[in-house]
Amino acid sequence: MESVVYSQGVIEFITIATEYCRYAENLNDTTQPDFVASMCPLLAMVYVKAIMLPDIEEISGYVDPCVTEDDYEYIRRNVSRIMGEYDDYLDVFVEEFKYSDQPVLRTVSEDLADIYQTLRNLVEQFRRGHEEAMQVSLFEAKEEFKLSWGQKLLNALKALHDFRFAKF
Repeated sequence: MESVVYSQGVIEFITIATEYCRYAENLNDTTQPDFVASMCPLLAMVYVKAIMLPDIEEISGYVDPCVTEDDYEYIRRNVSRIMGEYDDYLDVFVEEFKYSDQPVLRTVSEDLADIYQTLRNLVEQFRRGHEEAMQVSLFEAKEEFKLSWGQKLLNALKALHDFRFAKF
């Protein structure tokens, strides 16, 4: 039986995750309108492919992350620079909001860097090709999607969507 890591849904997810990482790593000359116009469909595709991932059996194991704090900050700073004053948005879908009448301030740049960190670590394990590490990383990425970065992706996409159609 073929491993889930080689299934069509996983390969499609890894393909779009690779594209997201490549785009996030090459933002030097990107303008704000181009960034928003490119990131909206890219995030939508990442979400669609993530939600369509097959069930992944948990296996015990540990995989060293490849994304360093410097890598994370590089992505976050570049996105923050591009978004400028439009980097901030208000988030009402957080636990803290249940106990307050004020939404929580978030940034597109931090959300996209968090997504990058998870996806880049996963893509690197697939690039290395060790099947057990691929499965561990895939399971972890899918669990993190359910618990964290899936909501961050949707929040950032909503903020980018609002910017794209309210500003242009």
